[in-house]
Amino acid sequence: MYICYFDESGDAGVASATLSPPTNWFVLACVLTQDSDWLDVLDQLIALRRKLRDNKGLPPREELKGSHFRSGKGIFRDKGIELHERMSIYKDIMSFQSSIPIKTFAVAIEKQSAAAKGWNPRECAWKYALQRLDTFCRKTKDGKPKDERCMIFPDEGHGFFIRRLIRAMRRFHYVPKHYGRGTFTLPTSRILEDPNDRKSQESYFIQLCDLNAYACHRSKYIEPIVNMHPTMWDNLLTPMDDARLREVNKLRGGPPGIVKYP
Repeated sequence: MYICYFDESGDAGVASATLSPPTNWFVLACVLTQDSDWLDVLDQLIALRRKLRDNKGLPPREELKGSHFRSGKGIFRDKGIELHERMSIYKDIMSFQSSIPIKTFAVAIEKQSAAAKGWNPRECAWKYALQRLDTFCRKTKDGKPKDERCMIFPDEGHGFFIRRLIRAMRRFHYVPKHYGRGTFTLPTSRILEDPNDRKSQESYFIQLCDLNAYACHRSKYIEPIVNMHPTMWDNLLTPMDDARLREVNKLRGGPPGIVKYP
C-alpha cells in the first residue's frame, strides 16, 4: 500500500472584474511512499532536519515552506542566510529525495483555461491527481496489472471538499478517452478510506510536498518568478535516481512528473 501526501501552491481564485488573484496557476504536489518504507523515509527526513539544524541553525520544529526560501521569511527570519545560500539548501533537499524510497509528481492547472471550461481549478487538480494515483496502483510502468492500494494525507484546510470528491470518484467517475472520442467509466477504487488531514507544521512529509509544489509552480515549466531558481524541479533527477513519477504524464507528455493543463 502507498501512503500519499499532498500540498498546494498558489490560490484557486480566478480573475474577474473585481478580483485579481496573485497567481495564474494552481499547483498540487504529491509525495508517495510504500507503507513498508514509511518509517525509513521518516527517519531520513528527521536526520535531514537535524543536519539543517546543526549546519544552518534551522530548528527542526519550525516549518520549511518553499516560498520562504525565496523571501527569507519564516524559518529563515533573522538567520542571516542570503538568497543564494537558501537556494543551495533548497536544491540539496530536492536532490536528497532521489536517495530515499519516495516518488513525487505535481498537477499544474492554468486557472483561466480551466474556468473557461467551467472547471474549478482546485477540483480539476485533485481529480487529475487521484486519477493518476488510481492508475499507478492498477498498472506497472509497462501497463501490466498490479494490485496496490493507497491512502491520502492532504494538508489541512480542505478536508471536506477532498473527502466529498474522493467518495464521489470512488463510485461514479468518467474519464475522457485518450484515443478517439467519448468517455469510459473508471471509478477510483484503489483509494482507501477518507482523506486524513495533517497540519503542515507537524508533518515533514507535508512540508516536502510544499517544497515540491512550489518548485513546480515557480519552475520554467509553469510560472517562473524572480529570485527563485527556475530549474529547481529538475533537481529531483540525480545520477543516483529520479524521484519524479514519470508515469503520470506518460500519455499527455510535458515536463517529467508534471501533469499540466492545458
